[in-house]
Amino acid sequence: MARSLAFWKYEDGVYLDNQEIYEKLCSGESPDGLAELPKEKILSRVAEVFQKWERLDDNSFDGGEKGSFTAEILPRGAIFECSFSTQFDVLNAIIDIMGEFGCPLYDPQITERFDGK
Repeated sequence: MARSLAFWKYEDGVYLDNQEIYEKLCSGESPDGLAELPKEKILSRVAEVFQKWERLDDNSFDGGEKGSFTAEILPRGAIFECSFSTQFDVLNAIIDIMGEFGCPLYDPQITERFDGK
């Protein structure tokens, strides 16, 4: 996998070090200060948007020339590992899906969270 997209939602009044949160999520931790995510609803929405893609397992999708990704939805965060070939419209669709759940993008490649703060 070549590109990671990370998402989470802070609880009201909380804002922490984004890189530390990302690292904890990568380790499978569920950091305090983050809101619980509706895992099944998120996975259902991903499956709906990417319904024409081959589903390799519950969390992995292959769109052929459009790329592939694996969605790891944790109790308090989500990480999408996308292949190098994943096209920008696919990345944007993932970002839009997670935005529906109030979770802005954290891009660990450039260590920036796109939440306006």
